[in-house]
Amino acid sequence: MQWYELVFSAISLRSFSVLWFWIALAGFWTVVTRQVMGVPQDLILNARHDPRAAEDMLWLARFHVRRRLAMPSALRVALVALVAFALSGLLALALAGLDSAQALFLMGAPWAAIEGLRLRLAHRLAAEAPDAETLASRLTWHRIAVQAIATAAVFVTLIWGVWRVLSLSI
Repeated sequence: MQWYELVFSAISLRSFSVLWFWIALAGFWTVVTRQVMGVPQDLILNARHDPRAAEDMLWLARFHVRRRLAMPSALRVALVALVAFALSGLLALALAGLDSAQALFLMGAPWAAIEGLRLRLAHRLAAEAPDAETLASRLTWHRIAVQAIATAAVFVTLIWGVWRVLSLSI
């Protein structure tokens, strides 16, 4: 076996049958669901009982809301158009049967939905300027929604990947 055959067998385009894809999928969704608007979950939980933690939570949330909304609206529209173009291209390639496009679409579409939810939450928090209790509640519900989307995405990817591997091996 030549060296390039060994490299290409490790970097196979059949995403669902390669261990690296599943490791990357788990790592990706772990990173995406780790923090809510830049506020760690333990800080949200502690903010309900500790005034210092509540102050830190408010500060972190305000910082990340301002940072997320600092992008000019024209640039945001261009970014949304670029993401929509990329996702529609991936969907077209996925429907054509390309495994790597299917894998990327199954990761990218839910991630785009989560980013949309994060942007909506940022606009809502900027408009309301909630107190610590309301902010903790909003961040907790947002975390639940993000984790539900991530769990559904992993489940659908798992089912689709198993189906693809079994159908290709038959």
